Amino acid sequence: MRKAVKEKLEGLEMTDVYSMILFAVYKMKDIPEYHTLSELAYILDNDSLFNFLEYFGGMTIKVPTMKEFKLVINALLLYQYVDIEEIPFQQALKLLDSEDYKTAEIKSCYFKVKEVLNNYDFRRK
Repeated sequence: MRKAVKEKLEGLEMTDVYSMILFAVYKMKDIPEYHTLSELAYILDNDSLFNFLEYFGGMTIKVPTMKEFKLVINALLLYQYVDIEEIPFQQALKLLDSEDYKTAEIKSCYFKVKEVLNNYDFRRK
């Protein structure tokens, strides 16, 4: 039996080992939010994984969906069109790739983005 385990371990890539470690942390802590962390080893390169763990270790975060992310991209484009290029609002709305969103969603997000851009500085210090 030991030989079989040893052979399995020797056949693992580094990403598999990191995945196994993250899964073991989940099993050890029995925290449901840790369940999917083992997949990070396959998505992030080693340095990015360690940076992620260093920066976010111990925190609970919720990751936006791709649809939410694209909604904000559309809102940023709308901001560029309306507030920078001075394209009329209704005309600017037509320029967006927005078939997956209701106009009210985009407008609401646009006003949030506008508020964020006016009130926060995102440059690294």
